[in-house]
Amino acid sequence: MSRIALTAFSGWNDAGEAATGVLEHLLEIWPSRPAGAVDAEAFIDFQVNRPEIRTTEEGLRVLDWPDTELRILQPPQGPEIVTVMGPEPSLHWKRFCDEVLEQLQVLDVSSVISLGALLADAPHSRPLPVSAGVEPGAAEKVDPAGQYEGPVGVPTILARRTTSAGLRTTSIWVQVPHYVAQNPSPKATLALLRAVQDSISAPIPMEELVEDAEAWERGVDDLARTDEDVADYVRRLERAQDAAELPEASGDAIAREFEKFLRRRDGE
Repeated sequence: MSRIALTAFSGWNDAGEAATGVLEHLLEIWPSRPAGAVDAEAFIDFQVNRPEIRTTEEGLRVLDWPDTELRILQPPQGPEIVTVMGPEPSLHWKRFCDEVLEQLQVLDVSSVISLGALLADAPHSRPLPVSAGVEPGAAEKVDPAGQYEGPVGVPTILARRTTSAGLRTTSIWVQVPHYVAQNPSPKATLALLRAVQDSISAPIPMEELVEDAEAWERGVDDLARTDEDVADYVRRLERAQDAAELPEASGDAIAREFEKFLRRRDGE
């Protein structure tokens, strides 16, 4: 059975540490084994992502380099999962993505789920918006309406590369409230994880993360109560999101009303 890959990169594409938080959660709950790595030497600016030194349980002093690590997860059912996690590279993105792709192909990966998180005008007190979509091939036409145009990170570059190589690639992004300074954001991680669950047959335990997300939301509520400017801003975001989600604001509802108008006009 071919494997599924989950990718997440810390940094610009990982608001609230939500994307890497998903992989860290899965690595905690399911057994895994090393499957490969992309050496940081050629791709990482060590003044941005520095190596770290630590002491092991055996008393040895070791250096941890900011490599991109690939591990194979073994869920209780369904195909194995390859996790790809590391800092967003500083240099040579094309070569970096080619190296990741080569290792995914060796590991018999047939589909890729690319995770990301961005800061946005999303109220913390509402379900955080999640967008998911299959990456189009280079020759495929897409509807320009609502399609993002602007700077991108390595998740987008890698997703385009894996798609071009014939791997079915889905990108899932969550919006993280920009006014909440503290990291991580367990509510954003939970939102991404629930979207990932739709593509994984094994049930993902989420109880602890649900509790963490509820505690995080209560903490932000407390913060808002102590700052009237923040509280007013949150209320405005809530009204805007609630209005956007009203049935009469949906495209289908508008289309139905327009059809009724045409029928009434034709009957005159």
